[in-house]
Amino acid sequence: MKCKTILLLGLSVLTVSCKKITNVEVVDGVNTGKLSYKLNDDSGKGLAGVKVSVYDTETNFSTSSPNPNALVGTVLTDHEGVAYFSDLLPKNYLVTTDSPTVNKVKYRTDEFVQIVADIEKKKVIKVSEFSGLLNIRLISNIDYRTPLKNLGVAAHPVSGVRLNSDNVADVAKASTLKGVTDENGFVSIKVPSNITFDFIVYHLIHRNLGWGHGNYRVGKEEKNIITLYTYPF
Repeated sequence: MKCKTILLLGLSVLTVSCKKITNVEVVDGVNTGKLSYKLNDDSGKGLAGVKVSVYDTETNFSTSSPNPNALVGTVLTDHEGVAYFSDLLPKNYLVTTDSPTVNKVKYRTDEFVQIVADIEKKKVIKVSEFSGLLNIRLISNIDYRTPLKNLGVAAHPVSGVRLNSDNVADVAKASTLKGVTDENGFVSIKVPSNITFDFIVYHLIHRNLGWGHGNYRVGKEEKNIITLYTYPF
């Protein structure tokens, strides 16, 4: 009777030990995935030399100001406009680019990409699609109700050239992000998304102008409706 008891206990211990070893092997067997990220201009040509960064979304919670501690890796696009990342753990990542330029306009792209184990994720991005509309209405700051027609409005990146009385006219002239107000004081300007802009308002003939109307931005494929009160030049 004593021998039978000892034998059963021995089998019980052996069974428990085998289960523990199996669980450890399953946890350790994590496969990685890959990411091929291509940046194109409007003609479909790849943009070379653009910095592409990948962030871990479990650490980073902001697309506008990614946490440096969440950075997984940074790569420059090759001559075909492709940035390639290997050995990425299967999870969700934030992918951003640093100022790719199309038609003399600098963009900022950011999007979430899901990586799957043993799969190469291929993304082709048309950079100019990362845009939105700033719908602006100019109103006189004399009576705060009269719409201002036939005035030029140029969108200027706040992070760009610092505006002053010596350069503001040249900046407005060189801008490709501008338009003219209609009879209702309305103008719509398509701008890169997730970039902060101020506005330069100017008379089309006399070239009188003003700036410093505040900071505005818009998300990808979104609209931002803005009312600006300004002097009726």
